[in-house]
Amino acid sequence: MTLYVIDTDVLIWVLRRDSDAVETAARDGTLACSVLTVAEILRLIRDYELPRAQRFFETLDTIPVTYEDAVRAAEMMRNRGPGLVDCHIAAAAIRLGATVITYNRKDFARTEAVLADPPSLPGGR
Repeated sequence: MTLYVIDTDVLIWVLRRDSDAVETAARDGTLACSVLTVAEILRLIRDYELPRAQRFFETLDTIPVTYEDAVRAAEMMRNRGPGLVDCHIAAAAIRLGATVITYNRKDFARTEAVLADPPSLPGGR
């Protein structure tokens, strides 16, 4: 069964739009997110979105940051990888043999992570 690591941009879309962006992956594998994604989302969302977000996170496996992930993320950033959180997400996905679901393919393409496209967003994204 495939492990899917869901990027922050996809989770925000799911939380705000009731999107089915992760529905197919949920049928095909296990859904997870980085603990750093949890922190990003809890920092970015509106107060009234907090209870729904916390309930949603309870349905996902969460991936801790490990020393190995930190070392790999630092290497990615030195090699012109994306930002700190995206590099940690990619590093964890690589360590776990997982696939990252993201709308941010441009940045994640600069890592060695395996990527999957979520369904298209309304408006052509």
